[in-house]
Amino acid sequence: MKAPRRWFLVLAAGVLVNLGLAAEVSPVAAARDGSFRITAKATHKFTRNTDKLKDQAMAAATEFCSKEGKMLKVLNVEEDRPQYLVGRFPSVTLTFKALAATEAELAPVATAAQATPKPMTTDELATELTRLDELRKKGLLNDAEFEALKQKLLSRF
Repeated sequence: MKAPRRWFLVLAAGVLVNLGLAAEVSPVAAARDGSFRITAKATHKFTRNTDKLKDQAMAAATEFCSKEGKMLKVLNVEEDRPQYLVGRFPSVTLTFKALAATEAELAPVATAAQATPKPMTTDELATELTRLDELRKKGLLNDAEFEALKQKLLSRF
């Protein structure tokens, strides 16, 4: 009786280890229009939440852009979440551009509503600062970008 239990525990431990390995990230592929694509594909069919896949694809795209000395602009995020345990593995494909900081395409288009932002409440400020800090910790913002965005938020308070 003890031998089957040991094998079951070894098998269960192997499954749990594999569940921790969220994705295989493909190399960055260039498209004709100057954009790039990267795909994060689950390593098993038990993955249902594609947020980890998105995070890994975003991290790989950010790393690619930083190596090129450019900024990341996300164009599209496609999620493929097939039926549970049937067919393909879940995946996320991120389409993005690597732009120089001076390129006009990187700057968002200003509208009249954006020209005069409304003042923020204390709760809104705390929520936004927390969100910015999480982006910085994930490596999506560097310290200079974080400080600039933080000062912008504080000026609205």
